Amino acid sequence: MTELTISEVAKQYDLAPSTLRYYERLGLIPNVQQKGNHRVYNEANLEKLNSIVCFKNSGMRMSELQELLSYRETGADLDKILAILNDHEVEVARQLAKLEKYHRHITQKVAFYSAIKQAEIAGEPRPDWADYKPEDEA
Repeated sequence: MTELTISEVAKQYDLAPSTLRYYERLGLIPNVQQKGNHRVYNEANLEKLNSIVCFKNSGMRMSELQELLSYRETGADLDKILAILNDHEVEVARQLAKLEKYHRHITQKVAFYSAIKQAEIAGEPRPDWADYKPEDEA
């Protein structure tokens, strides 16, 4: 069974130990064991932390995260869990679509400025941005 100290977990997840203690105080990571004066995170704690990091890094607000993790995984609470997760999935999909659009724009800018550089080297006329502009910006 995996057991990691708070320092090891903090390093692995690129979080401050104080953030982990904060999550514990909020009840987001329950049942963290103590060995002597040290916290010891087990596999169940790490699985919970994986979810927390995923949801936080994908834009879920702390209040939503607290609500989500407060529910039991049975009965009527399943509908509440699914509602929160479905809403978050829609939001993440919206964010991804926006990021994909930005990525296309950046890719075209790289191609455009590379073409400018090549034109300068070859002594040719500079290219026109209209020839590189992504179609969804027309």
